[in-house]
Amino acid sequence: MNATIPTLHVGHGTHQAGLTLFPVWVDAPRIGSLDWAPSALTVTELDDAGGPRVAGLRAHSTAARPLVALEGDLLEGGWQNRMLGRSLVLHPGETREVEAVCVEEGRWGGGREHGARGRRGSLVVRFGDERARQGATEDRQGGVWRRIRAVEDRLGASETRSFTQQLDRRSIRPPRLIEGQRGVIIGVGGRVIGLELFCSGSGLRSRWEGIVAAAEVDAHLGDPVPTQAERARAFARRLQGRRLHGGDDGASWFELARTDERLDVVGLGARTAGTPSLGLVHLTALDRAHPVLAAV
Repeated sequence: MNATIPTLHVGHGTHQAGLTLFPVWVDAPRIGSLDWAPSALTVTELDDAGGPRVAGLRAHSTAARPLVALEGDLLEGGWQNRMLGRSLVLHPGETREVEAVCVEEGRWGGGREHGARGRRGSLVVRFGDERARQGATEDRQGGVWRRIRAVEDRLGASETRSFTQQLDRRSIRPPRLIEGQRGVIIGVGGRVIGLELFCSGSGLRSRWEGIVAAAEVDAHLGDPVPTQAERARAFARRLQGRRLHGGDDGASWFELARTDERLDVVGLGARTAGTPSLGLVHLTALDRAHPVLAAV
């Protein structure tokens, strides 16, 4: 059994300074009973004999329901700012070591605690992580650092080469979410760069401001022209119906992925009792051929 990307419905886009955002609706049952609050995730540096490690952190859920943490979530503070490397679901009270990548190359030291507040790594920065996961010659961490350096070369350097400082400089006002909306297609420089999709409106709301702020950073790397709606609808048609790999081991929550000629798709799936098919909790899709991704 495979998870399949459901039919997607694309609404009218809103455009600001090179960034076009299209609301997306999904023909799939909502998956409820999940907690999406970033504040329910407590994250600390590892404190074993080797001390803190760049690629690992300790995460603890304080939520009363299963807590979703997403690949691309920013974890700020600690010895350096990190980005969560894998999507996962933590059970109430569970503590687990999680994969992370550094998004602040110029700092190694500080406190133990990280804060999660729904901010996201941009698709340009996360693309470096995804490519390495899929076997590219560049190592995972090196790809993320190289892309952040490239962003800083274009948009201005920060004292510690921290991607979060790029977010601090942006001030776009996120468009209002529409009833039933579960996703967004992101257009940059006149072309679609990617999509984020959630299993519920509450999931999208929990990351909405972070998605838009990160997309604004990417938009400043492209031409300030709007993306036409037909491009967004064509992107949706290319995605829907595709089967995703993952979920073969019988786990309740599992990673999903698929790589085709131009598309990288990663996500988090669920095996829900009482339903015959596998569900999508979250999905990110990237168009590798987008000029901004190809150039950075």
